[in-house]
Amino acid sequence: MRKIIYAIQAGILLSGLAACEKKNYEPDTKDAVVQITVVDDKGTPQAGMPVLIFDEQGYERFQQDRKSEPQGFTLTLPNGQVSYRLPYREWFQSGNRVVTFVVMEEADEENYHIWAKSKTVQAAERLKVDFTLDRKPIGSGESGEEKDEGETGENGQSGNPDSPAEVGTMFEMFDEENGHTLFGNALFLDADHQFNGDRRYTIVDAGMVKGLQEMAPLTFDRAAQRISAWPGRGYYICKDISLMEFPSGKRAMAIHAEYAKIHVLEWLTRDGKNIGVKFNYTINKFSYEGLPEWDKVFEVKLSGDKSVNIPLPSQSHDSECVAWGEAPLLISFASDHVSIQVTDPQAAVGKEYRFVIRSQAAYSEAKLRIVE
Repeated sequence: MRKIIYAIQAGILLSGLAACEKKNYEPDTKDAVVQITVVDDKGTPQAGMPVLIFDEQGYERFQQDRKSEPQGFTLTLPNGQVSYRLPYREWFQSGNRVVTFVVMEEADEENYHIWAKSKTVQAAERLKVDFTLDRKPIGSGESGEEKDEGETGENGQSGNPDSPAEVGTMFEMFDEENGHTLFGNALFLDADHQFNGDRRYTIVDAGMVKGLQEMAPLTFDRAAQRISAWPGRGYYICKDISLMEFPSGKRAMAIHAEYAKIHVLEWLTRDGKNIGVKFNYTINKFSYEGLPEWDKVFEVKLSGDKSVNIPLPSQSHDSECVAWGEAPLLISFASDHVSIQVTDPQAAVGKEYRFVIRSQAAYSEAKLRIVE
């Protein structure tokens, strides 16, 4: 009934194995070794179970496309276990790494289970990664999703798009004095236990929530480069490159930009001292109905008044539109639309004029083009 992960894309796994063969490094005392164990909910070893290994960027790609190629691949032995070596030269020359181990099964393209574990791994470390596959019938149950709430930090999910729950991936972030774990290659937890965007990420405090699914829609009212991390609170992590500040002083995110949602679960402690946080996260793409698609072209006739009316989102009373750079545009608002007119005395067929339009926390970029 189930298809194991290698039945999803045999070509991808074969190419992944070939890539591993090309990187056949000699054993090094600084290599990390991971002992992986996979059992079902009754404790029965799962032989021949594929395990995919991803680095930070690879796992982000996997979250967007589960057929993306992993950085490593292995199969469990008859006892449900396998040892996997992470070569120092490939993984740790730049320091500690966040490595994600994934087990996936699917019934078809739309129904699948995923179990994933992210671990902060350092050179020469010996660690264990244990999976318990608590399989619920794919496509049955109220949500079609599953999540292990135990200490293992496992996660399962199905491809049911109608599921109300939001299942994420567990992540352990140690502060800068106890491992200095990076999230997204930049975000870290400083010595004061504040999330620090390192001038690349803006953090938004979403308040106390019970889970990712309860986080309020994204706004930038409580946004900063550094924000204190506390168990029970939700956070949005946004790339600064995707943000724009408008003349009103309000900031917005480009539609289709990626961002992370984080729900901090608990402190990580050692000898009674807080040394990091464990959180659940998802990577998402920002969307907002009612704005023009990015790079949309609005045609205006040279012989007319060279203007266009663009409808405003009905759910928003907070909109803003500005010309890009010094584009000669006259912009005016009505209750349900914005009017943009080309005022260039040298307007000619084929010339284009860019503008950006914001609604609440989202913005898009489009252009007017002169036609005959």
